[in-house]
Amino acid sequence: MIIIIDEASAKLASFYYHGEIFKLQWRSVAGKASMSEELQEKLYGALPGKLLDELQKKLLDELQDEFQEKLQEKLPDELREKLYVALLAAESINDFTKTTIQEYADNTAKANTGNLIIPKAPADCIWIVSNRKQKQIADSLGIASVGEPQCGTRYAVESLAELDIEYLERVRRRYNHIPWDIGETDRCLIRELSLSDLPALYELYDKPGMTDFVEPLYDYETELEYQKAYIENMYGFYEYGMWLVFSRETGKLIGRAGLEHDEMGYMIAPEFQNQGYATEVCRFIIDYARENTDFEELYCRIDERNEASVRLAKKLGFTNSGHMDDDIHASIYRKNIKNIKNNEKH
Repeated sequence: MIIIIDEASAKLASFYYHGEIFKLQWRSVAGKASMSEELQEKLYGALPGKLLDELQKKLLDELQDEFQEKLQEKLPDELREKLYVALLAAESINDFTKTTIQEYADNTAKANTGNLIIPKAPADCIWIVSNRKQKQIADSLGIASVGEPQCGTRYAVESLAELDIEYLERVRRRYNHIPWDIGETDRCLIRELSLSDLPALYELYDKPGMTDFVEPLYDYETELEYQKAYIENMYGFYEYGMWLVFSRETGKLIGRAGLEHDEMGYMIAPEFQNQGYATEVCRFIIDYARENTDFEELYCRIDERNEASVRLAKKLGFTNSGHMDDDIHASIYRKNIKNIKNNEKH
């Protein structure tokens, strides 16, 4: 992630950007990238003569990629000298310059094969804007932006001092339709659904018994539109929803679980059932709800014929409330998640 920020905003936000997690590394957008002598020697020593001659002639003029040129064109003169790029501590400014130069060299060398390295792009960036003009420029370039309410950004904070790296990364991902990683358990990764997951989701629902007690998916086109709206409105507004469960060992989709408001839902592929996966994932979700929502309790709707699900709910501390959802012939199981002793969480 590359953070674009002006000097005035950086002074307000910098409290969170010092130390091991984040460190400001400045490079003026108006200036050309430059190489240290040591880097020049290493680069030139690694290049064949013909490519070296070409690189030396074109380096200063063509080092900036198309995105950087567009950024230059959009910036008003008074902003060009004040706007900077802040990099994560792991990406020092020398590393950034070296990467840019190496991309140039590799792209030149591989031009005939079509195997090009993708340069830094708008999706890699987030702009901490300080006014509406910056926000408009960010929008025109396709760059995610965040700022205080008066800036008009979709994602706003009362004060820049509230910003932290996790929030910025989440805004960048949401803007670029990149699913959030919600968390990990010992064996599973839990993350949001993206539209590219739909084929794997259909495979999951087609497994034996998966729709015995839950509704099947719609036809593909209807499901696609439904999930687009779900990502935009459920994930985008509430920051929770029904997520996907992947095996950390294989990376394959093995289930679905999550929250729809204070209702918890879960399903695990048959080949992974009776191995503790559902228990592991549901405990994570209960902890997530406790720490990240205002819900006092969670509930599950369970068909009493689904004996495995009833056993799991009871194991997790849910109790049958005595109420029914007559529409789907399901019992309502409830669990208080706030007033609980630490040693009773699991």
